[in-house]
Amino acid sequence: MKCLRLIMNISWTEMQTNEWVMGAAGVERSLLKTVKERKLSYFGHIMRREEIRMEKDIMQGTMPGERKRGRPRTNWLGNIKEWTGLTMEELIRLTEDRRRWRNIVHDAADPRNEDG
Repeated sequence: MKCLRLIMNISWTEMQTNEWVMGAAGVERSLLKTVKERKLSYFGHIMRREEIRMEKDIMQGTMPGERKRGRPRTNWLGNIKEWTGLTMEELIRLTEDRRRWRNIVHDAADPRNEDG
């Protein structure tokens, strides 16, 4: 934001919000979209692997042991399910087809589809 304000010659003392500055510059925040795309792409990559790997076990939540008391933490699979709106069985089936998975990744990461 500091660089954007310098480029547009807007001082921080002018009390303009970051959203106003980004709107005036025609810039959108894309960090969340990038994180979602990379996380979903990596999930598909790991799920397509034939070998039994630790990464796959961790993502599927099949690691041995007990969880701590209290509210469960948000995990990889929780994020993936929330962003795509699919069940685990559907996710695993869809990751096998790379072309369809790419479309799902693009649709889930697109900020126009978000509620807020």
